[in-house]
Amino acid sequence: MNQTVNSPSKKKKMRLPIYAACGAVIGFMTSSLFQKMPSDLNWTLSIYYDYDLLFALIALIVLVTTIWNSISLALTPSVRPEVDEADDLDLDPDQNHSLITPAERSLGHAMMLSSFGVITAFAWIALAMALYESSNHLSHSPDYFIIGNLVAACISIILVVTLQYLTIKRYNRYFPDRALDLDSLNTKKDHFEKLDEGEKWIVYRAAYRSFQMMNLLLGIGMASLVVYSVLYRFAAFPIVLLTVIWLINIGVYFRETYRAQKQ
Repeated sequence: MNQTVNSPSKKKKMRLPIYAACGAVIGFMTSSLFQKMPSDLNWTLSIYYDYDLLFALIALIVLVTTIWNSISLALTPSVRPEVDEADDLDLDPDQNHSLITPAERSLGHAMMLSSFGVITAFAWIALAMALYESSNHLSHSPDYFIIGNLVAACISIILVVTLQYLTIKRYNRYFPDRALDLDSLNTKKDHFEKLDEGEKWIVYRAAYRSFQMMNLLLGIGMASLVVYSVLYRFAAFPIVLLTVIWLINIGVYFRETYRAQKQ
């Protein structure tokens, strides 16, 4: 009953950022009719070289996630601690007790941070390669900065991938019955099939929350690109790309819903 009452308020809270973003876009487009933006505004996130501040922020994120992942992995024993069944029986039913041990929680943090680090490092090397290819059109990007940035991105890839391998290896040692097979082409699918019904329900719930958040972020992203086009220059490709991703995201959801109803 409480879930039924609270669901409309949650939906309203999710819609609020979209309404705010749309209002900001409409308000800015209206004000831009009366005030012309200066043509010398710098939107490249630069201090000394082109996009140096952007790459510094990405490097900082990779560094923080790598250190945090290493600390979480160091706090996780190499061998899974044995849980005494007598301790489980003596738990007070009136108190809320976690179903996972501190070591498992630390390992979960390491897995999450490892994924964040890999994604950020791949974004770094993708941007560094794009900067390298377009260096002829940039006036404030010397060769040593571009090459040094590309080398640093490659080093970060090696570090985060190695750390992720060690993290997954530790996870497989803790949970051999649902180990991640990195040699398989369907690693995620095979791992999902090894989960029990309760764990699958948690995955379903998390996936639906991720789906809702993705729809929200795609809407905010499109509104932000409209603002960028007004402030700086017209950018059609990013808006079209986000639209295609949004359509695929919604299409996969309805396709899986239709398939489940047919079964």
